[in-house]
Amino acid sequence: MTERTLPIGELAARTGVPATTLRYYDELGLVRPATRDGGRRRYTEAAVKDVGVILFFREIGFTLAEIASFLSGEGDGRQELIEQKLAELAERQRRIDVARTALEHGQRCPAGEPLNCPRFWTIVDGRQHGLSLEQSHARAHPAH
Repeated sequence: MTERTLPIGELAARTGVPATTLRYYDELGLVRPATRDGGRRRYTEAAVKDVGVILFFREIGFTLAEIASFLSGEGDGRQELIEQKLAELAERQRRIDVARTALEHGQRCPAGEPLNCPRFWTIVDGRQHGLSLEQSHARAHPAH
């Protein structure tokens, strides 16, 4: 008895992923059809889970190339990818925190309007002179 296969339209409906995207995943080797029937892709039931894995990794910030590497890798390689992604996310979080702090200062700026604030221009000047945002901010808001 042969396993029932799904046409691409059914896989798309069951996963919420457009058929065009599934074709692209096929080109990248992420989700391969089990067979072709008259040139049309047909997938096994396992493809539903495979697409779910891709969607999960996309949601937590992996690129398609990273997903391909993760899925084709083993043990240490996968752990290395996880470590790299954690470091990337930590850096992204740090940048978000800095941006949030800058915006919060802008909200309560004593000048009333950030573009009229000398501290704002001190930060901009610092950035133009190669200082990091943190360094520029520290220069504009020295510890008392």
